[in-house]
Amino acid sequence: MGESSVFLTRILDVLLDGGDQVAFAHRSRSTTYRETFDTLRRLHATLKSEGIAPGQLVAITGENAPETILLQFASQLLGARVVHVDGARTDLVELLEVDHVLTTDPQGPPVTSRVARGPRRNEDAPLPRAIETMFSGDGTNLVCYRDVYEDMARSTQPHPDGPQRVLLIAPLSHPIGNRLACKALLAGDTVVLHERTAGTGSFAAANLVGEA
Repeated sequence: MGESSVFLTRILDVLLDGGDQVAFAHRSRSTTYRETFDTLRRLHATLKSEGIAPGQLVAITGENAPETILLQFASQLLGARVVHVDGARTDLVELLEVDHVLTTDPQGPPVTSRVARGPRRNEDAPLPRAIETMFSGDGTNLVCYRDVYEDMARSTQPHPDGPQRVLLIAPLSHPIGNRLACKALLAGDTVVLHERTAGTGSFAAANLVGEA
């Protein structure tokens, strides 16, 4: 049935092999690649138990936290399409008729199922061939990315001088911030999430910073 997604395959490999290297620095918490892989595996099991299936549309809302992008990966591993939505845009969630809403907001449930249009994923089903990641723009417009993540996985390699620290001033729910974070993880770097980022926003930048 064709090859598996290069992006998802590489993400799994780097998280599994990254060991004690720090993957995310967020607030006062540092998370290693090994811990990040364990979190992804736990989220994947939770989403599978909720019935998330190939082809379904999953909306992700919540904080600019590592779990935001890990929910994205976990959903895509199950073959779902992902759209990042500003937490204030509940109207867009309704307009898109999403199947599930995932959130990193600790005050709410992690998964809210709306419509279960598809069957549960087969336990032995292979990885999807490609991923689809969408972002809410102005009004009801969506920005959709497919091949860009696959191309990024093929071209991104670790830095010859060793892991870097990448300060991310863009929300993970923004297409620029999301891609920069994915690229940093693929390179084995540390993603330092900026405290002030929230919502989808339009301002995005990333800088290499020295060791703390």
